[in-house]
Amino acid sequence: MKSNRYVGVSFLKGKIQLAEVEHKKNVTVTILAESDITLDFAQVGASLTADHPQLETFILELRDLLKKQKVSAEYISFALPPDPVFINIIPIDPSLTGKDLAHYLQWEVDQYFPQASVKEFIIDSYGLPHENKLAQQTFMVAVRRGMAAFLQETVIGLKMKLNIIDVDQFSTEKTLITNYPEILEHDIVLFGLRTGGMDASLIHNGQMTDYRAFQYNGDADPVKRIQEYLKYLKQKENSSPAALLLHGIAVPQDLVVSLRSATGIKQTLAMNAFRKIQASEKLHQPFIKESYRFASAIGLALRTK
Repeated sequence: MKSNRYVGVSFLKGKIQLAEVEHKKNVTVTILAESDITLDFAQVGASLTADHPQLETFILELRDLLKKQKVSAEYISFALPPDPVFINIIPIDPSLTGKDLAHYLQWEVDQYFPQASVKEFIIDSYGLPHENKLAQQTFMVAVRRGMAAFLQETVIGLKMKLNIIDVDQFSTEKTLITNYPEILEHDIVLFGLRTGGMDASLIHNGQMTDYRAFQYNGDADPVKRIQEYLKYLKQKENSSPAALLLHGIAVPQDLVVSLRSATGIKQTLAMNAFRKIQASEKLHQPFIKESYRFASAIGLALRTK
C-alpha cells in the first residue's frame, strides 16, 4: 500500500513544533521535533505580510529543521496560536447563506476591528449542532490575509504544498478524537495551556461545540480559569463533562492532581497523543512522554484534506 506523509507545524512558547505522520494501513508518527525560531507568532502574527522582512529568515529556519529531521512529506499544515486570530461564537439567522452570510460576517468583524478594512481578513464559519429555528450558534474565525500570505510564501520557499491553515485548539481536536474514541459519547472538555492564557472548548458527541479564550493578566493559575469554564458550561449547556484533557505547555502531574481534587472529575489527564497512534522507534522518548506539547502539530498531520 502506497504511503503518504503529511507535516503539521505549531507554535508554542516562542518555539516551533513539528510532527510528520505517515498514512498507510497503520498511521504512524515518524518525526517529532521542536526548535527555537526568530518569530514569535503569538506576538507578531497580526503584523505578518507576504513581504515581511523576516520571511526569508523564517523559511531558512524551517527548511533547516525539515532537512535536519529528514522530512520527506510533500504537504505541510500550520496551526496558528489564537492570539493574532479573531474567534467568536455568534447567533446567525439560519436563512442567511452565500453573499448575505458573508456580508453579515464581515459586519461582525468590523464591530471588533473598526480601524481595519474587512478586506484585510479571511473569514470562515460553520454552524454548531444546536437546533434553533430563530438562530444558529455559529463559530466564526477571521485570519488576517497578511499572515495567511506569509505562510503561503513560506510553503513556496520550502517547495512544498500547503494543506491546511487552522487554529491551535481546533487542530488538537483531531488528536483527541483519534486517541480517545471510547469517551466521545460523553462531554469532554479540552484545555490548551499557553503562555499568558488558556483555551477551553467543549467536545460534544465528538465535535467541538464551544470555545473560550482566557488571558491570565498576571494571575497564571489555570485551575481558577478551568473552574470558571466548567461553571459557565453548567449554566449554558447544563453540561457535566466526563473528562478533562490538557495540552500545550508543561502539564505537571501536580496540576493534574490539583484539578482532579478541585473539579471532582477523575478523568483529568494530560493528553496522550500516542494512546491510539503508532510511534516510530526513532522518536525522541522525552517528546513521546510529553506528547501533549505536540498535540496540535500531530492533529494537523493526521488530516489529509
